[in-house]
Amino acid sequence: MKSKRILLSAITISVAFLIVFLIYNSFSSVLTVTDFTVTEKGYSNDNNEAWIKGFNPNAPVGHQEEIKVIVRGPMVMNLIQKDKTYFVRYTIKRNGLIFLSDIETIEDHK
Repeated sequence: MKSKRILLSAITISVAFLIVFLIYNSFSSVLTVTDFTVTEKGYSNDNNEAWIKGFNPNAPVGHQEEIKVIVRGPMVMNLIQKDKTYFVRYTIKRNGLIFLSDIETIEDHK
């Protein structure tokens, strides 16, 4: 009887910890809004993931860090052009992955 109680307690604590962990990681993210010049675009080896690489052209020279942003919508990916600057919103998840939230041409944004 005592071993069943200990096992049940351990399972309950494990499930509670897992739920808290999943909620924490699901809702932990940072939204970034910036200009973004696309330098490269492509797909993962299995073609399941579209991505663009680029940088903030307004950052000081030497601090223009290139980042990789995952694009979820295939229609959006078809409209993005290499070597063009866009106004973007992207979300950086706790696990370090960056996902495109919104993208506009600079002309549309003004």
